[in-house]
Amino acid sequence: MARSTKHAVRRAVTRVLAAISVWAALGAPAASGEWRDWCADEGAGVSLGWHFYCDGQEEEPPEAHPVEPAPAPPSGEATASATERIQALRKALEEARAEAILDPTPANVTAYLRLQQETLQRAATFSDAFRRTVWATPELDYTLRRPVGALAKQVWSDGRRQAREAALARLGDRYGLIYLGHAGCAGCKVFGPLLRAFAMRHGLDVLAVSLSGEALEGWPEAVADNGRAVRLGLGDAPVPALVLFDSEAKRVIPVGFGVMAEDEMAERIFALTALEPGHDY
Repeated sequence: MARSTKHAVRRAVTRVLAAISVWAALGAPAASGEWRDWCADEGAGVSLGWHFYCDGQEEEPPEAHPVEPAPAPPSGEATASATERIQALRKALEEARAEAILDPTPANVTAYLRLQQETLQRAATFSDAFRRTVWATPELDYTLRRPVGALAKQVWSDGRRQAREAALARLGDRYGLIYLGHAGCAGCKVFGPLLRAFAMRHGLDVLAVSLSGEALEGWPEAVADNGRAVRLGLGDAPVPALVLFDSEAKRVIPVGFGVMAEDEMAERIFALTALEPGHDY
């Protein structure tokens, strides 16, 4: 058994020495990098097996393309109207906002906020220039006609009240008041006495017409309709109804329908008889 083992060892050593001799005869590579030449066979269709790994050839960096300058804006933009420029600003703001919502990166949000801040600053500058212009141009200052400040508004209200009283005092020179109601009307029972007090306070003559033919609340002297409402064009009008009759133009001017307070009646009559349309606006 010992002899056979020795013979086996001898044979193994002999094989190793023979392999070394063959490798030396073929010539060892001069540098470790020369083994990469074997990869050329891989490219020629010769497989080296899965034991070998060939590095991919290093790719050359792509050629740098020169950056072309941005094209000049169309000549039309230089002559864009103010409306077109405003629309462009709004579109840019909306686009920046949409971009920030869809892709909320710090850069996108910052770009939107900067554009929004610029837009707000434009609006603030316009608002300041607007008020300064109004202050310096009386004919453009609407608050001189209808003040908004507490003190100025009180002065305006006092003047308005005096003008209204004067208009009511001369109302009878051209206009007459006609009151339409009927005995079963709940609103007429409230409005009738109120209208009586208003007429007495301002010295107004009122013709009270009862559509039902009966006495009206606060107006025992009311006359029966007898077709008057139809002739006035108020046959289907709701009651209580108060109208002005213009003796010069021969026309009926409705003051209002339903229950009205004294101040409201006075303001409406003043506006209808003493003010031109659009005066208060």
